[in-house]
Amino acid sequence: MELQRIGQALSFRRIGAIYVWVLIIIVFSAISPDEFMSTGTIQAVFNGYSISGLAALAILLPLVTGTYDVSVGGNISVSGVICAALLIHTSLPVAVVVILTLLCGVVVGLVNTLVVVVLRIPSLIGTLAVAGIADALSVAFSGNQILSSPAVAGSFSKYLSQANWGGYTIPVLFVLVIMVVLDWVLKQTAAGRYGYAVGFDPNVARLAGIRVPATQAGSLIVSGVIGSFAGVVLTAHVASATPGSGDAYLLPAFAAVFLGSTQFKARRFNALGTVIAVFMLGTGQYGLVIAGGPTWSPNVFQGVALIAAIGLTHLGDPNRVPLRARRPGRVAPDGSGAAGADGAEPNGAGPGGAGPDGADRGGAGPGGADQGGGPPAGAGDDRLQTGAVAS
Repeated sequence: MELQRIGQALSFRRIGAIYVWVLIIIVFSAISPDEFMSTGTIQAVFNGYSISGLAALAILLPLVTGTYDVSVGGNISVSGVICAALLIHTSLPVAVVVILTLLCGVVVGLVNTLVVVVLRIPSLIGTLAVAGIADALSVAFSGNQILSSPAVAGSFSKYLSQANWGGYTIPVLFVLVIMVVLDWVLKQTAAGRYGYAVGFDPNVARLAGIRVPATQAGSLIVSGVIGSFAGVVLTAHVASATPGSGDAYLLPAFAAVFLGSTQFKARRFNALGTVIAVFMLGTGQYGLVIAGGPTWSPNVFQGVALIAAIGLTHLGDPNRVPLRARRPGRVAPDGSGAAGADGAEPNGAGPGGAGPDGADRGGAGPGGADQGGGPPAGAGDDRLQTGAVAS
């Protein structure tokens, strides 16, 4: 029994990304042993991809509650510009500048809440519109110029980016602290359980007495604050602010969060899996740079690694249904309908249910809770639903 538990814990279904990470290290160690196999590589990956980690953690909570926040790129951009402008044009202390910039993140979160929760616009569309507005504001506030000054490169950059311990800079600490806090909230608090419940099925959560709009609003506001903080750290890291600079972090953040959702807690978004996925992807991208790969290769690697890690997870899933059993009218081996057995999405939603905003067939999710008429979200996997609420 003990060996069986250990085997399950080490299976591809649980830690597929870690196996891919090990494979990446082996491959690039063979290609560039002198440059890749060093402590400098570890430091470069952790230091260089810590801002990507902050961006990924920013969108984690909205995805837990079944909404998308694709405004994180625009939030990072406008927050960085506002932070740099305050440092350059005022004599405010660094701490006050950071607080004021984080309040801008709160504003972004409130605007997202208005669009998604109050106006009930699907979150993918609504937050994409907010991202465009934020990017436009970053251009307007900066005059479409790069903002740089000794005020940005001085103590501000030193305290929020350059401070280090053993070669690991302070943004790495920021990522680890936020990861621990979010992990604790999701696993140990009622707010975390409510968030998972809303993400699995908002209608059932509402019937259970959970305040669905408040839960989603809270996740969007927290996302805005963390995204704004990522903009502050990015400005400190490069000692300047560039309009639109945050957009490059959007797709890597989503790739990391969805990849991380396959780790440890199968088909559940989680903070630890997200951070592991960020640095796994970063290791591969850094390895391509060391090996002299073309400039487009990191994007290709990111997609291939995501497919490989999730593919290994599904191949190792004992509940995986054969392709022939998925055709309409066929009954899965466990007796459930083929539509519900087609494989659940990270928040327990399969093709018979609903992911964020009810985007999948037939179901209803946040942002579209009353507009779909299919079975409840996650209906294809009641075991995951129950585990999410009760854990």
